[in-house]
Amino acid sequence: MKKSFIYFLLLVLFLYLFSCTQEQAKEDKILAGINDCNLTIDEFQYQLAAELEMDEDFKLTKEVKKEFLEGLIRKELLIQEAKKLKLDGKEKFIRAIERYWESTLIRDLVEMKGEEISNRILISHKEIETCYNDMKKPQKKLPPLAELREKIAEELKEKKKTRMLKEWIDDLRKKAGIEINEELLL
Repeated sequence: MKKSFIYFLLLVLFLYLFSCTQEQAKEDKILAGINDCNLTIDEFQYQLAAELEMDEDFKLTKEVKKEFLEGLIRKELLIQEAKKLKLDGKEKFIRAIERYWESTLIRDLVEMKGEEISNRILISHKEIETCYNDMKKPQKKLPPLAELREKIAEELKEKKKTRMLKEWIDDLRKKAGIEINEELLL
């Protein structure tokens, strides 16, 4: 239960950071007031920029800005209603946040470790040539090595990275103190 409480605190912090501000708005320009919450122009622009980053086809017009603002207002109203009904404290909600938090944390760790590993990987000319020759055997007609060199190097690097990530994870498991009660699995 202590773990659930920590996740709940993280959730509250998350909702606080990405929800409307209530008191901070004294210095910031308030774009919209939604009940007791204020949406500042800075927060609006931050969320709009995040949306633009995810959708390259997003056209930024005055009408689109108004629609985006309406969407944020609807979202805030729904969040406020859910909080009023205390849905943010229900076990189902907390477990969903835990799963999201865990998967995001794992994704970020694997990305970080993957970049670290990737920066250490070197692919030799011999490895590229060997791979090219292996590709040539079943396929008689193949573009020249010069045309495929970069693609082959990327594929080899990705394979090495995947193998090294797996070895790293296996090593974490070997070093960990893990005890399994097999009787409970029956």
